[in-house]
Amino acid sequence: MKDNDNKSGFYLLGDNTDAFVARFALATIAKKTLDIQYYIMHNDASGQYLAYAILSAADRGVHVRILVDDINLSGHDSRLKMLSQHDNIEIRIFNPLSNREWFRNIELMINLDRAGRRMHNKVFMCDNSAAIIGGRNIGDEYFDARQSLNFVDLDLLTVGPIVGEITNSFNDYWHSDWATPIEKLSTSRVVKKHLTTIRRKLKDKWFLAKNTQYFQSLRQADLTEKIINKQILFIWANAELFYDSPNKVDKNTAEKTTHFGPQVMPYFEQTKEELLIASPYLVPGNTGLQWLINKQKTGIKIKILTNSLATTDVIAAHAGYRKYRKSMINASIGLFELKPNARHLGSKTRNLIKGSSNASLHAKYMVVDRQYVFIGSANLDPRSRNLNTEIGIMVNSKVLAQQTVEIFERTTSLENSYQVSLKQKSKNRSSGLSTDTNLLWLTEEDGNIKHYFQEPKASFIKKLGVFILSLLPIESLL
Repeated sequence: MKDNDNKSGFYLLGDNTDAFVARFALATIAKKTLDIQYYIMHNDASGQYLAYAILSAADRGVHVRILVDDINLSGHDSRLKMLSQHDNIEIRIFNPLSNREWFRNIELMINLDRAGRRMHNKVFMCDNSAAIIGGRNIGDEYFDARQSLNFVDLDLLTVGPIVGEITNSFNDYWHSDWATPIEKLSTSRVVKKHLTTIRRKLKDKWFLAKNTQYFQSLRQADLTEKIINKQILFIWANAELFYDSPNKVDKNTAEKTTHFGPQVMPYFEQTKEELLIASPYLVPGNTGLQWLINKQKTGIKIKILTNSLATTDVIAAHAGYRKYRKSMINASIGLFELKPNARHLGSKTRNLIKGSSNASLHAKYMVVDRQYVFIGSANLDPRSRNLNTEIGIMVNSKVLAQQTVEIFERTTSLENSYQVSLKQKSKNRSSGLSTDTNLLWLTEEDGNIKHYFQEPKASFIKKLGVFILSLLPIESLL
């Protein structure tokens, strides 16, 4: 593969089924290594399909390293330990809790300062030559395989020199003191016979799944045809990888040696005309809010996409976001919230969200002056800034920027989102000052413009939960 003057190649994975196909393809074509790093790896249908491809790779001699955060692993130690019995599979757990079963929840509360710091990175890498990096974890909701809810997300398939940097980031985490082999954690008694049982079960599930409607959609996915015909058109561009040091989980203040935030900020500081931001959890804090307001005052056009209360999967984050919403709108920052029935977001030719499932934003990206694109795992909230480790790529490409802008514009259209503004209810005639303001959600339904005067489509339980959580001093944990 040509290096194109030492530039790296990028292919935008805005479609959920394409995102699954890309990961499955990398596992299938791997010849030497698979390095896999995730915050969440569910043992659901898509997780098992990928596990089948990964185990098959190990069976043909591929060396597999899996690094997963511990926060969602309650009850899964024995399964991971069984997989690690394979001579070609190593599994390590990041920042593991001492208690491996139910009491881990108590440990999480008692030792929150350490246990609440997590590895949020997402990397899927093949032969140190191709990698996927972005917002998606491993699970049905990231690949359009759920009936109830599917995430709107974004990844980059990358090749070229940037993959060497991603390899270095993986190795930093793999060899850190925070990564512990599963064998040192699990007390479950496991023998190699258990691996044979897992292999058989995964193989059976795979053959049963091959004729399902979901796998028919995978066969028809845009990327499937491109992979088969070797027609993936990469965008070649200069890029820079940013990632937190694994030692960030042991630091209480941001510094360039451990936090990538101070390193990537110069790209955003140089914004001259337009800044587009997509973040499912939007809690800018007073410092972040003031930065946005100051940029807007200089004439920079800022638009932000986040979840509505109806689409968020973390109501605590919405409680934190609500505190800053009016200030952003007052500063003329364009604010858009995703609708639960959003359509046509990842693909121009077919729905990203199928059937009766609802949408929820999970993509994390920014576009600067339609020239620079940042895609990664970080949200715009205190947890990503201070507690979790994150990773992302800044790409200098007008072509990739335009593709990302098109996704942003489709998502923020009134068909797919609510534009949030302030409705003036009354005015003091003598001073001209507003005495009361309420939020207004503007959208399009059945071809007609519609206005909402309270959180649209959100249940009473969600509204009550947000109200209660907004009274608690928990912003630093969001």
